Amino acid sequence: MSSRKFFNKIVATVAISGMMLSIIADLAGATTRLKNGDTLNGFIQTTSPTFRYRNESLRDAPLQMAAGQEYSFNARQGDTIQISVEVEDGSTLLPTLVLTSSQTGNQVAYNDKTNSLRYQVPTTGEYKLLVLAQNNTRGRYSLSISGMSPETAQNPTTSPSTPATDPRRQLLQREYGLTVLDSCPPARNSLVVVSFPEGNQTYTYCANSNRLLRAGEYTYDATRDELKPGVPVAQMPSTQPSDPRRQLLQNEYGLTVLDNCPAVRTSLVVAYFPEYGQTFTYCANPNRFIKAGEYTYDLRSGELKPGTPTAQTPSSQTPANSTTDARKQKLQNDFGLTVLDTCPASTSSLVVISYPEGGQTYRYCANPNRVFLAGEYTYNASTRNLDPVSKEEPCTVRIGGICIVR
Repeated sequence: MSSRKFFNKIVATVAISGMMLSIIADLAGATTRLKNGDTLNGFIQTTSPTFRYRNESLRDAPLQMAAGQEYSFNARQGDTIQISVEVEDGSTLLPTLVLTSSQTGNQVAYNDKTNSLRYQVPTTGEYKLLVLAQNNTRGRYSLSISGMSPETAQNPTTSPSTPATDPRRQLLQREYGLTVLDSCPPARNSLVVVSFPEGNQTYTYCANSNRLLRAGEYTYDATRDELKPGVPVAQMPSTQPSDPRRQLLQNEYGLTVLDNCPAVRTSLVVAYFPEYGQTFTYCANPNRFIKAGEYTYDLRSGELKPGTPTAQTPSSQTPANSTTDARKQKLQNDFGLTVLDTCPASTSSLVVISYPEGGQTYRYCANPNRVFLAGEYTYNASTRNLDPVSKEEPCTVRIGGICIVR
């Protein structure tokens, strides 16, 4: 089809023009547009605009007003947004962070305690962030945001030459009979919303529904040349699609983690995770909060600490008659557990570890952490790991060999 050839030839040109238009639109608007990984400076002063908000930490709190600055960003369902504010030295600013949904206008997240905000996005769309000053404080700050899916480019149709040459818009109009809007409004429930994933960004178009396409979200599949219901599937790095350590560094510290650690790491953040008797190493680009250097993740405190892991002496080398308990040391050093001196009567909220050794079993109790949740575990000497103990639920009745629990 000739339109496909035309589509492929000018994709790069359209993408560039779309980015330029996005920059112009941001400069023209009063609200600052945020992109994934942005770090920028702000200043709340006496001439700053005031905004209404509700203190969600207090029940039935009335609406309040405070001076501040407004930002906006697009996010997709399932994104975990991490927002951090660092107050400049010498500033008296006490920040309050308020997040609202542009679609509904409702306040969806609030924090006035820790200068940070974490929010898992339930619905794809635009969100607005308010950085407000508590108690008439004023000052400068830096704002960082991460966790958003690749930037979504809105219909690049404001350029005089774009409507006639935009292959995506032409495809929607000619092959699906859609009337495409010049831009996507905040409220899109009654519209056809089509996403075109290309390269590292996604172009989104909005159109009025017709007899062929009902209102809803669709994604253009270039391999099959058709529209499919649903939003684009978020792509994860192929190396470790569900790596909790990598996710922790990205979501909680805003770090961009590299797929592999290079030979020279002096300009990088090098994070060590001592777990299960071995150490996992990750490299990432530094940011405003985590400078280049070596860090070790402390399971017990749940934070990154400067420095390399402390070399541990294998517990098997501890003399049997020593007053130091080798098993307890191993649980603390290798697995990051805080072991109690004795096991209490009720252990339902604790990690309970059984050590089969020398014809008998030693039992230890510890507080749960990020890796080991409350429950029962057995130390596996061959793998040097803690294996969860699976418990079978008692059967109320068996029918044809099938256990039924009531």
